[in-house]
Amino acid sequence: MSHRITSGNRLLFVTEPGGQVIEEGQTVDLTEEYPAGIDVSPFYTIRVAGGNRVVSEGAVTFKLLMKVNQVSFLTLDQITVYPGERFNRTYNVPGLGLGIKAEAENDSGVDAVDLVVIGFKF
Repeated sequence: MSHRITSGNRLLFVTEPGGQVIEEGQTVDLTEEYPAGIDVSPFYTIRVAGGNRVVSEGAVTFKLLMKVNQVSFLTLDQITVYPGERFNRTYNVPGLGLGIKAEAENDSGVDAVDLVVIGFKF
């Protein structure tokens, strides 16, 4: 799949306005609707920003996965955020696809997270 992106920033992924709810001990594939991962191939860098809402009851770990042929290949990064915390990181593009999972701790109750991925091309 080819995209013609000339330059600048482009929104590649964002969770629903209400955020993603995760039950304790559960892992949710945030990019489930993208079997090959979010297509990051047209970009030089990506920015991943997310957070664990203040109403959450425990920590959530985000796992950023490089995908090759619809298979999770390597873990690009793993970020744990506690209720009310946010993160904002930039990466050189990790191949063709990016999958993202969110995992709630055991005994953490119900958590709600938000996530956005933005691609940048000169």
